[in-house]
Amino acid sequence: MRPLVSASDSAFSPVTLRGAAIGFAILFALVVTLGFIPALNGGMDHVAMNASGEHMMMGLYMIGPADDVTHGLTAVVFLVAGLASAAWSRVALTAFGWYYATDAAIYLVTGFIQHRAPVSNILLNLPHVLLSATMLWLAYRSRRDSVAAGVAPARAAA
Repeated sequence: MRPLVSASDSAFSPVTLRGAAIGFAILFALVVTLGFIPALNGGMDHVAMNASGEHMMMGLYMIGPADDVTHGLTAVVFLVAGLASAAWSRVALTAFGWYYATDAAIYLVTGFIQHRAPVSNILLNLPHVLLSATMLWLAYRSRRDSVAAGVAPARAAA
């Protein structure tokens, strides 16, 4: 079966792309796990599995069951992609990079519309901004020689 994308034009080695995917799998699994440690969470309805299921993780972020499912699925997909191949790792980095970038953009705009303090709004969304930027950088950064090789034939054809 042919991969959807090639890892060969990436600035990063296949080992780096796969390692990044597995690293993100561990990170997102850790985020879900932290939600079940009572000492780190306020509003322990989440841990007791009753009421709304929302809690304040580390006193900073309101986390609900939908967040746990999203972060958990992200961890599973990154793990499977990292174990499968560099190309699938790049697909996962691209997909989740755009997903978390869109999520951050929506909540940044929502915070602005709701007149939240700008610094607070930015800091609240900073994890998703940084994670998505890193994922997309890993996914899209091309080797200079492959980019240059692609530009030369395009100029010759024009």
